[in-house]
Amino acid sequence: MEKGSPEVIPAEPRLLELAAQGDRDAYASLYQFYLPRLYKYLFGIIRSREDTEEILHDMFLKLWEDRANLARVQSFNSYIFRIAKNKLLNLYKHQQVARKAIDYFTQNASESTDAADERLIYRQYQSVIDAAINSLPPKRRQVYELCTQQELSYDEVADQMGISRSMVKKQIYAAKDHIREYLQMHADISAAILIAAGAIAGTVLK
Repeated sequence: MEKGSPEVIPAEPRLLELAAQGDRDAYASLYQFYLPRLYKYLFGIIRSREDTEEILHDMFLKLWEDRANLARVQSFNSYIFRIAKNKLLNLYKHQQVARKAIDYFTQNASESTDAADERLIYRQYQSVIDAAINSLPPKRRQVYELCTQQELSYDEVADQMGISRSMVKKQIYAAKDHIREYLQMHADISAAILIAAGAIAGTVLK
């Protein structure tokens, strides 16, 4: 935060009260004041513009959806930075889980006598993910695959597809929401696959 910059927006309690009642202008004032501060904080830690923007998007969307709670907030500065910290922790947890899953399948594929079963389970789980991606609208799917599979930045995808960077962001957010909902709808399949994986892991570790 820049020297001399106030940590609290003027008339913040009143803005919180109005925002809690659905006043979009009041909420916009809070958003515009805290957005650059939160961006600086998050980006300074994760060093990823895409991850930073995604966290901020989710944060402010959730805050607006639960805006009635804002009337009870004593210090919005403490409140919103605590949410940001929790988002960071969740991000790291997801990254660790993903790395552990990759490491597990990589290491045990050659060591386990059940390697063929493990590869089958991995393919089954991947097929659920692929089905979710394939169910996306064509343009949204292309944007998602360019970002996640080819690891292009939002700017690179925008240039390649001839669309704006903001449109790329919207497509990515929509794609992730769709995939999340798809996996929830097919939770029985995912759970069965993971239970099978757990059974094999237990056999390997005995």
